[in-house]
Amino acid sequence: MDSVDGSKGTDRGMTTMRNAVAALSFADGMMQMFPELGLSICSPAMAKVIAALPGKAMSQPVLEATLHSFGRMLWLNPNSLNEIFANDPNQDEKISSVVSAWITVVTSVSVLVMLSAQAQKITFIDQKGAALSLCSAACRSPIVARVAGRSIIDFTRKLLEVESKSKLDVDALVEAMTGTTRKVVGDGPLGDSAARTAEILKSDPLLTVSLREALESAEKSMTNV
Repeated sequence: MDSVDGSKGTDRGMTTMRNAVAALSFADGMMQMFPELGLSICSPAMAKVIAALPGKAMSQPVLEATLHSFGRMLWLNPNSLNEIFANDPNQDEKISSVVSAWITVVTSVSVLVMLSAQAQKITFIDQKGAALSLCSAACRSPIVARVAGRSIIDFTRKLLEVESKSKLDVDALVEAMTGTTRKVVGDGPLGDSAARTAEILKSDPLLTVSLREALESAEKSMTNV
């Protein structure tokens, strides 16, 4: 009986995790396809999740989906971290904690990813999106620049080196993602055809904006800190 109850508990936990990942993926897609509307609908719930993130245990899939979706939110509103922790007496520490956890998550690459050229490119897309959002936040927020600017710059500089050495231009990244949905919810936010996927990706600033320009802007913001 205990084993049956334990199995049911595990099943419920897996279902909850899948639902959480699906909801976060949907939020990311909503903010990508309809930026203003998506931000207004999704940001209140996302803010609560991020506010609770420092020191909170979370499954890896949910953590990855949370940070990926928050990257979209932060790109649309670079002051998000300031606003989320505005009334927190430990604002500096918690912003630093979120940024540090984020960089750790996106740079933790499994052996399976290292063995697949396509998986490496898809991972790089996640990393680039995180770097662009964090650089934007550092440029707009003196607090982010002060408590996490150096980590953001170091992270972005390493990505730029990878991009240059591996010749990962937009076309190569779009090719890697075409026909691949990150986390599927129904037909997925990217649509159900390769052509539509490519079209959406090529219009996504978190893929097309220059890492070099973002890095240079972030470095300039550090001069005022």
